[in-house]
Amino acid sequence: MTPTQRPLKRLLGIVADDLTGAMDSSGYFAANGLSTEVVLDHGYNAQSDVVVVTTSSRAEPLDVARERVREAVGGLAGRTVYKKIDSTLRGNIGEELTAAMEAAGCVRAVVAPAFPAVGRTTENGILLVDGTPVADTQFARDPVSPVAESHIPTLLEKATGRSAACVGTARVQGDADILREYIDGLEADLVVCDATEQQHLGRIAEAAGLAGDRWLLCGSGGMARELHRLFGDRAAGQTPSPLGRSAGPALAVVGSRNQVSITQLKKAASELDLPVLEIETRGLEHGRGEAQTVAAQAKELLAEGRSLTVTSALSAYVPGLTGAIPSVLAAVVEDVTSSHTLGGLFLSGGDIALAVCARLSVAAIRVQGEIEPGIPAGEVVGGRTEGMRLVTKAGGFGTRDALVLSMRYLEKGFQA
Repeated sequence: MTPTQRPLKRLLGIVADDLTGAMDSSGYFAANGLSTEVVLDHGYNAQSDVVVVTTSSRAEPLDVARERVREAVGGLAGRTVYKKIDSTLRGNIGEELTAAMEAAGCVRAVVAPAFPAVGRTTENGILLVDGTPVADTQFARDPVSPVAESHIPTLLEKATGRSAACVGTARVQGDADILREYIDGLEADLVVCDATEQQHLGRIAEAAGLAGDRWLLCGSGGMARELHRLFGDRAAGQTPSPLGRSAGPALAVVGSRNQVSITQLKKAASELDLPVLEIETRGLEHGRGEAQTVAAQAKELLAEGRSLTVTSALSAYVPGLTGAIPSVLAAVVEDVTSSHTLGGLFLSGGDIALAVCARLSVAAIRVQGEIEPGIPAGEVVGGRTEGMRLVTKAGGFGTRDALVLSMRYLEKGFQA
């Protein structure tokens, strides 16, 4: 057995700061034959090869975020822990990273947030989105967690008070054992590794495997895609068995205002003749019953056997209502599912996904695979929607066809 086939202890645990992040780090494991669950109810006893938990702490105060991470890591005792962070550096990254290090007993964190498959790369410690420093992109205007710093070592040092170093691709693409020795020789507690190609992340993962439990590996769904190799031959390339939900119409809920999501929505509406029902934010501002009105319209379409989309992303942006939108969209879904059995549900935006799953009393999501890199597909565990197919997507992820492909899976499953 080679070093890259040595199991990470017995099982793997992933700690993410929001639900879509937890999901996008899980699909690749499931597609490679590892049983994988994303846990929402912390009382749920997950026994899968890969257990992913969300702390829902991206926009929380620092003390709350740190405590949730400590609790999450503590609940994964016996598993090797991977700290999942956003590929565009949103959230309490530094504070959560150090909390995870302390809880896991690691002396160093190796940070590699690149996700080349979705256009996120790092060069000279700078996080680039399609070649542009992240603080110069629309993520700097994120309504919940705006990004003000593109240079990762600087971001981490400011947030943690610890020293941070950067390792360039010239070293990353070399021998894994030499890379491990080099990182071990650095004085910095936090080491940021550049990566412009997926193979760079694979080499970092190999070095982390050689370092054992002394390092806490931290990154996005891009690095998560390389951790499967540490399970060796257990990754058989098989998709887990579905729970058996029959074919039926699907409901897409798009709350993300990211232009990528809006483009995907418009493409699906045109190509699939998909009705789009809009939540008018001005109506919410004036106390009108937007959720009830839209739910009634949705139920009429579902009764005709039609799939559809509900969205708040096309209406006027009202800053004071940002926190209310997830609750309104969740209320629509709850109303609809109380009288109609869906083939599946698509949720875009981490806050939206969490609010909907909480309203439906979802205990966990049994992940089945991926629609596209970083866009996982699974089935609901717990609540009255048990077995319903589910796709979640971070706002900025995916090709133009992502929603089109997701709707096909939701209506008929991977066998379609």
